[in-house]
Amino acid sequence: MKKITVQVQEDHLENLARSRPMSALAELIWNAFDAEATEVRVEFDENDLGGVDAIRIVDNGHGLYYDDAFIVFQNLGGSWKRGGNRTHQQRRVLHGKFGKGRFRAFSLGNRVRWNTVYDEAGRRYQFVIEGHAASLGEFDIEDARGTVENPEKATGMVVEITQTPDNTGLLRGGKALEEVTNLFALYLRQYPGVRLIYDGTPIDPANAESRFSDYTLEELVMQNGERVSAALTIIEWDIPGKRGLFFCDENGFMLHPALPRLHFRGFSYSAYLKSAHLPVLDREGLLETGELSDDIRQLLDAARAKLREHFTLREAERAKDTLSLWKEVGIYPYRNAAKDDSEANERRIFDIYATHLHQIFPDFAKSSLSGKRLTLRLFQELVAIQPTRIARILDELLDFPEEKEDQILELAQQ
Repeated sequence: MKKITVQVQEDHLENLARSRPMSALAELIWNAFDAEATEVRVEFDENDLGGVDAIRIVDNGHGLYYDDAFIVFQNLGGSWKRGGNRTHQQRRVLHGKFGKGRFRAFSLGNRVRWNTVYDEAGRRYQFVIEGHAASLGEFDIEDARGTVENPEKATGMVVEITQTPDNTGLLRGGKALEEVTNLFALYLRQYPGVRLIYDGTPIDPANAESRFSDYTLEELVMQNGERVSAALTIIEWDIPGKRGLFFCDENGFMLHPALPRLHFRGFSYSAYLKSAHLPVLDREGLLETGELSDDIRQLLDAARAKLREHFTLREAERAKDTLSLWKEVGIYPYRNAAKDDSEANERRIFDIYATHLHQIFPDFAKSSLSGKRLTLRLFQELVAIQPTRIARILDELLDFPEEKEDQILELAQQ
């Protein structure tokens, strides 16, 4: 057995080994994709008490060459990936460049084994590297590579993590799947031939998307005079509950979530703010400071303005579609064209109330046609008698938005 010793300060390794569990696991998944894997599986071994005994990240990438292992594991920051920004064969955009993933694995467990199979000159070879949290910076590697008897055996890597802490359970369940989807949505969308199977569930963002939108933001001038370009990608989800803005590099690789999150009633979304300037701010430790940084504040302001614009238009689109459907099925209470401006305003007020109720109140949206017809007819009568009264009722029961109230007051006074 040979030993590999990392040339770096021990306290730096300890900091890497204290990563958030999902951040650490994501790094290992990215490593697999960077090794040109077309399928990555994350598996959990469960013990009798329902806890996690082991975590495995299994991929079918090109594996790791025996001679390269000494270079890769010995030099933190000396990764082969720094020589370019795309994989050698499939030309996918690379994520990792600094070789931190293998050290972050120790935040998931005290013992980590890398079992790799690779191809060289038409023959398959395999070997194992092992590390322990008690001796960070030292890895044991087999004295020599072993020949794989079966030439058809697939290349790839299996990273097995054992002696896991109690918090590894946070890596399972609905919230974990949501977080994994947010992390890898753009990558899986960009490379549809790649599969990620997490805890038995295929991560397929396309099946959960309701809409995908890309925007180029106006050029920003930072406090030091630097001109910065940025883009915003917005994915709207069919699944309720997802919402948030994420800082990414220019390729869409997530760096950090942005807080606080913006809430748009009736919409579930993930928004990715992409800029080459964000990795610079990340290396300076500024992303976590949020709006205390002038640069972050400017980028966030631009992203939030675009988000508000986007969802204002989306809400108008939804309202138009809803009204068209009601007219088509015959439950819209106004039959003929408006007789005058006063009646036209009354209809505009009704439309605001009714479509917003449809958007924010699931019980109404899911009710029968006869139930909707009755509610809409009552709304029509109330709007004709006292249009602002409905706003007070909806605000009391359903938190009616202030900007909608302002719209109605303006129309009612015309």
